[in-house]
Amino acid sequence: MANTARVPTGIHGLDELIGGGLPEKSVNLVSGPAGSAKSLLAMQFIYNGIKDYGEPGIYLTLEESRENILRAMSSYGMNIERYEKEGTLILLDMSEIRRRCDVSEEAAVVGFDALSNLLDNLLTYSKARRLSLDSLTAVGLHYEDIPGILRRELFKFSSLLHEKNVTSLLITESIEGGPLTRYGIEQFIADSFIVLGLEDVKGELRRTMTVRKMRFTKHDTTKHPILIGASGINVSAEAKVF
Repeated sequence: MANTARVPTGIHGLDELIGGGLPEKSVNLVSGPAGSAKSLLAMQFIYNGIKDYGEPGIYLTLEESRENILRAMSSYGMNIERYEKEGTLILLDMSEIRRRCDVSEEAAVVGFDALSNLLDNLLTYSKARRLSLDSLTAVGLHYEDIPGILRRELFKFSSLLHEKNVTSLLITESIEGGPLTRYGIEQFIADSFIVLGLEDVKGELRRTMTVRKMRFTKHDTTKHPILIGASGINVSAEAKVF
């Protein structure tokens, strides 16, 4: 589908690999181990959308605190609070909301029904065009002891996002040396699947990116090195990792 509208990530090198950006109104999955820059990629997608393309965005975090996100992203020159004041960026810390509500540890785990209700209203109110959710791993804990339910609920959640005027980026974790996603099913409901790697090469950790799947477009499928610079992620589109 060559005429599919694009939503540029604004991340140097990535858009070159995927035909100019993510397909509009698509559900996209990013997976990787701890330290592979998943959260940075997700926030750059939101931040660049506002700064460079005038598209309001929502960053929904279920694990990392707001304070930690602000501290980390400010080190890459992202003035998140400025866009919050302007009303174009919503940074919603679900972990803080749960702490303030003083609920039990079991009740604190958010399921897809609660997320769907929240986002159904929030997306309408904010008119956001971009959404990042960090992460599906935390939501999956709600269903971990119920076989088959997680896949069904994840499919329903993906369908909701497809109905909205939003391009979404969902994070999940992988375990080094194990499956590509935490639960082994997340990649099947997404329109695209981007895998971040963290590899030990002669005692030095090297970050990589591979676009394993992308519907509606041709895309590069080779593994590329990632560099983290002063403004965030840079993908070396011309270089390959073997």
